[in-house]
Amino acid sequence: MMRDDQATSLRGALLTCDPQGEVQYFDDRVIDIVDGKIAAIRHPDAQSPPPSEHLWLPGFVDLHCHWPQSHIRGRFAGALLPWLREHIWPAEITFSDEKIAHQHGRKFLWQLQRAGTTAALLFGPPFTQASRTLLSLSPDGFFEGPALMECNCPDEMVSDLDEALESIAQLPVDLLKRTVISPRFAPNLSTAGLRKTGDFARRSDLLVQSHLSENLDEVQWVADLFPDSDSYTDVYHRAGLLGPKTIMAHAIHLSDQELQRLAQTGTLIAHCPTANEALGSGRMPVERMDAAGINWVLATDVGAGPLLSQLHVMRVCMEQHQQAGVDVSACEAFKRATWTPGQWLTQHNPRLKGLGTIMVDGPAHLIRFNRPRATQAEAVIRCILDRPEDQFELAPDEVIVWGSRLAIAAQSEL
Repeated sequence: MMRDDQATSLRGALLTCDPQGEVQYFDDRVIDIVDGKIAAIRHPDAQSPPPSEHLWLPGFVDLHCHWPQSHIRGRFAGALLPWLREHIWPAEITFSDEKIAHQHGRKFLWQLQRAGTTAALLFGPPFTQASRTLLSLSPDGFFEGPALMECNCPDEMVSDLDEALESIAQLPVDLLKRTVISPRFAPNLSTAGLRKTGDFARRSDLLVQSHLSENLDEVQWVADLFPDSDSYTDVYHRAGLLGPKTIMAHAIHLSDQELQRLAQTGTLIAHCPTANEALGSGRMPVERMDAAGINWVLATDVGAGPLLSQLHVMRVCMEQHQQAGVDVSACEAFKRATWTPGQWLTQHNPRLKGLGTIMVDGPAHLIRFNRPRATQAEAVIRCILDRPEDQFELAPDEVIVWGSRLAIAAQSEL
């Protein structure tokens, strides 16, 4: 990934979450960086960099994004199932070509980081070599898994599940620990295949990601395919695919019983408001999630989501729920795009401790904006979100990943 140089000391206002997840604003601080981590956060002194109008935020953490859809993000709409069959799956098939996977992978990683996301959980195409390419290109903090698909999809995407899981098991250790077990969604696997995937995930102790109850037609299809299960959620539960290391995207159309099951298993939910809006899938009821004690994060879900920007997702989240009479504050949206997903990844990779925050010994993942006049956290965030939609992906003035500045002008070189 294109980098300019190493950052050593930064000065400006800070907006971050404390260890308990409370959003805090600090007017003028110095951040010292050593070996890619934050070594100190201190008040300025005579040796500090000069005062600035900078505002520093932690890099965003996106836990649901489809990298082989990034080049067509926002181009197509319609209901979920025809959208997949007519547009998305044909686009992903091309990633069986290693050269295409490498080219798009490099560009995607730059664009994602340019938009301010410095760690992510990614869905790959159903080709292990493409996933291996992406992981080889990405820095620590990026996790990915090839979509597991054995039925109900184009022949070019079908893979032998035993071979696919074995190819994951054979990955080098440094790549394996960042690999995610990724059954695309229940209709793409048989009952036996889902159980086999759940058993493999448990034995390998890897993260799991999939999709749940995004669209009513999808829910009915699952009911037809798995008549012995009580619900869509029950399909995954019977396969052993729910738990504290699992994240499910969407979770819009769920019964109280399903919510209870997700809470009992500690399953995390990725809320994707821009994607839900684009495909007309409905509103994820955050108030029901909160009442049930289910943890959730914000995610872009590119390519249904039109932009790689978590800032854009935050704004749409606030607007979408406000229209339904449900309040999601700017501070809450910020927390769900930084601290909450960072905490979840840290549970499974201690090296990432502090991810999604600005804290001593945490990763030096920082993004810079011009400091607004506001000094209260809620107002500061709302100022940052007040911009035209076409400016969100280029909103940060500077991006720092593991202490290295991203080369902002590097896209033409990719």
